[in-house]
Amino acid sequence: MASLQDSVANKFLETLSNDENFDASKTQKLEALLKEGRKIKADDLAEIFTLPDGGEVL
Repeated sequence: MASLQDSVANKFLETLSNDENFDASKTQKLEALLKEGRKIKADDLAEIFTLPDGGEVL
């Protein structure tokens, strides 16, 4: 049985995947980060969610 943490992460990734306004490549990077099983650092998340130069905020 999946842990509560796994269930929450899976639901979060599913929600992001279903959002047509969210960049799918960011979802894939986040999923890979979560599957690594190591402690996630703020810098890891900032790298994923930082907009490219000139990008728009939704």
